[in-house]
Amino acid sequence: MSGFMPKVSLDEIREEVADLETPEERIGYLIELGQTLPDLPKELQTEAYRVLGCQSMVWVVPEIAKEGICFRGGSDAPMVRGLVAILLSAYSGKTAKQIVDFPIDNLFDEIRLRSFLTPMRSNGLHSMVQRIQSIARAALIALDPSKDDDEKKRDDSEIYVPNSQSDHQFSDQSTESVVQSVKSPQTRLAAISIDACRSDFPILHQSTSSGQPIIYLDNAASSQRPASVIDCMRHVYERHYANVHRSGHDFASQTTWAMESARESLQKLLGADAVEEILFTSGTTASVNLVARSWGDSNLMAGDEILLTEMEHHSNIVPWQQLAERTGAVIRWLGVRDDFLLDMESLPNLLGPRTRLVSVTAVSNVLGTINPVGDIIAAAHRVGAQVFVDAAQSVPHGHVDAKAWDADWIAFSGHKMLGPTGIGVLYGKRELLESMPPFLGGGNMIQSVSRNGFVPASIPHRFEAGTAPIVEAIAMQPAVEYLQRVGSDAILAHERKLAKRAIEGLSHIQGLRVLGPAIEQKTGIVSFVISGVHSDQIGQYLNAKGIAIRVGHHCAMPLHERFGIGVSARASFYFYNTESEVDTLVQGVEKAASLGRKS
Repeated sequence: MSGFMPKVSLDEIREEVADLETPEERIGYLIELGQTLPDLPKELQTEAYRVLGCQSMVWVVPEIAKEGICFRGGSDAPMVRGLVAILLSAYSGKTAKQIVDFPIDNLFDEIRLRSFLTPMRSNGLHSMVQRIQSIARAALIALDPSKDDDEKKRDDSEIYVPNSQSDHQFSDQSTESVVQSVKSPQTRLAAISIDACRSDFPILHQSTSSGQPIIYLDNAASSQRPASVIDCMRHVYERHYANVHRSGHDFASQTTWAMESARESLQKLLGADAVEEILFTSGTTASVNLVARSWGDSNLMAGDEILLTEMEHHSNIVPWQQLAERTGAVIRWLGVRDDFLLDMESLPNLLGPRTRLVSVTAVSNVLGTINPVGDIIAAAHRVGAQVFVDAAQSVPHGHVDAKAWDADWIAFSGHKMLGPTGIGVLYGKRELLESMPPFLGGGNMIQSVSRNGFVPASIPHRFEAGTAPIVEAIAMQPAVEYLQRVGSDAILAHERKLAKRAIEGLSHIQGLRVLGPAIEQKTGIVSFVISGVHSDQIGQYLNAKGIAIRVGHHCAMPLHERFGIGVSARASFYFYNTESEVDTLVQGVEKAASLGRKS
């Protein structure tokens, strides 16, 4: 344990600080103090040991034994290393109970620490204290079996300990007990069966004014939310709402921690290498525009080529068309075959030395077609092009693996995957994000500002200007957890079962044409047109019967033009829909078609 002990004692820090008069002198001393910290080995600079809520990268590594807890720490910011050194001098070598009881606020007042810290630094300092104290509380639970169950439950809600024992060699069996005593929420949550999930969605248990049950089949536009997501948002607003990455009070620290925890859950969902590769935006549309404005404006010039497909959503067309107008780039199109699949045979002829960007949807929002994203990315990378993947229709319905795809950017929206509206996610490879200039300017996205200019913050914050959709971002975590508990394989299998039943039932209706490939190549989206009957008539009749579908061009006018139609009707299923709802839909469409032909 002696190797963990800090080189500068708390008494030495008190004595030195007493002679410092100005904030500049204290900052200088913090930097000097940080230099006394031994460099933290790279193998310990992991997400398991990272302190959430800090503007800089900060790690705290415990070594737990019966006689006490020692800490190592580090940061990528010189002044923050000094703050870490102070905390290690205050806490390292003490017992768990001494750490929990230590009057840290009195120490901060004594050395006038907070008086010259920025709000964001103060917030980060508070987060470091919370991390160290939570480790101590975990140790108390593991080392004191006399604690009753209620007390353990209270402590569990506030405890953080590393999730992986392999990240660090522990010196005492009691440390392993600490790790085992607290698991992340995702590892504790039980699986949810398809048959049991419907009861978790309050909105689905309603009826029309005439007593008919509401049947919601517009999930490709926006899904519904389980109680856990609704409760999470209510909990934040009622218990600890505050702005994030700024103030140093408890509410701000708790809210920042919750938001960054949600970011980590999204990193794990995508299999991204680092949490910094996950950006919060207002939705898929905002993510596309961010990349078009930041990367596109900086990298494209006249004559460069952008490759899109005919089945793209307008959000994955218009921003690139605007980019082409600004830069003189040229847009080329990968066609859709008569069987509703991409014309992959023509792809090599469309890619070349001038291709700078390929942007493709993983799943068509009209056809449900699941595209061979990995093959497209590999082909694009062979000619040196970057690839943007619109995964808005993919993440809610199937497994998405950023590393397996090797995508440069992936975007999706919360409201299509059980989460709130107004929140989206942009994944980007670290080296690309770090090369991109900020798109929006303002608060939170800077490291420093002077009258002569500014220095942007590190990723992801340089792309998150202003006050974020905080509660919405936090509620993404229970949305992700719910999807993982149901399981992507189970979701897609159930959707396909419903879609197959719908297609078989609809095929008996005279003049009806289903738009989409074979069931094995699609998700649970069933779009159709009926000869001689306008889709609006179908939608209006079904709505009167309490059945919600989508009618229109679905923000995919080029795709509708490709197949010679103006609009279509779309029923899109999710895992909480049932076979009886499918049968009611088929009966409703059949009746609407009959009435439409008579009108």
